[in-house]
Amino acid sequence: MGINLLDNGSERRHIFFDADAHPDVRESLAYLLPLPHLGLGVIFYTWVHALGDNEQGRAGVAGIVFGPGVDETVFEVHDHIGVPDSLSFDDWQVGPGRLTLSDDMMKSSIEFRGERLTIEYEWTGLNPSFGFAANRNGCPDWLAWDRTEQGGHVTGTLTLDGTTHEIDGYAHRDHSWGMRDWGGPTHWKWWNILTDGGTAIHAMELQYRGKTTLHGYVQKDDVIATIVEMDSDITFDERFMHTRVEARIVDDEGRVTEVTARQGADLQWPVSPRLWIHEAAMHTTVDGVEGVGYIECAWPPEYVAHHRTDGVGVGERSDLTLDRD
Repeated sequence: MGINLLDNGSERRHIFFDADAHPDVRESLAYLLPLPHLGLGVIFYTWVHALGDNEQGRAGVAGIVFGPGVDETVFEVHDHIGVPDSLSFDDWQVGPGRLTLSDDMMKSSIEFRGERLTIEYEWTGLNPSFGFAANRNGCPDWLAWDRTEQGGHVTGTLTLDGTTHEIDGYAHRDHSWGMRDWGGPTHWKWWNILTDGGTAIHAMELQYRGKTTLHGYVQKDDVIATIVEMDSDITFDERFMHTRVEARIVDDEGRVTEVTARQGADLQWPVSPRLWIHEAAMHTTVDGVEGVGYIECAWPPEYVAHHRTDGVGVGERSDLTLDRD
């Protein structure tokens, strides 16, 4: 019952400079801010690779905004920034981005000061940080050495193309370290749902090597429990983008949680030639209570192309492609 909790300090920096490291050994943290009422999804993303120059790791940061609330997708990336091993997540500063994360993983500050995008917000955890390796079904070796997931409440400001929005809502964060093989899965669902009253859900269904595994938690009514079953129905548009989701989630406390999600803002992200991720900041309800969700599905690009009905094929690499090998 419940989840296996992480020790204090478990999310301190794991990846440091290593001249002999594989180029794909890295550590990354992402903060996903769904603002469907504004027609926006906002991502703060930072990373560090073990292999760098001058005995330093190679770090980067990105600020991303997508959806009908912005004229053109914001994708401001700063990469190949050397960072010393002494730089840690208690005060992580890379390019125009800054992040702080407390040792108990319950407090974080986020800043990004780009050309079109400025983010400043305080993030407070709603649930304990959930570690994959420590919990049901572990962490698949192609996904990472380990990863964590956590929902939180945010307050602050978002300035986009000169317009400032006050933020008082919810954001999900993840943290992973090790190596990612974008060709490892055939599909995944990575779903994060947050509502008033402290409800926080993370569900990740992975399909790989002929099997399906389910990872995550439901926190509601001040009780957190491990997900053991999830059934879902998804409505897709002509781009093969999910526009509506209905899910029934069962946890190891025996509780059944009913989730619906409807369209807000979305992005087709060709993160790798091997995998596309379809991001969506969505309006949600959990057992009838309104909330928000950051709902992601991943597919091989050939599969997306096969199911698209808008006549648009799947192209090659673009500025959004992170996997450069």
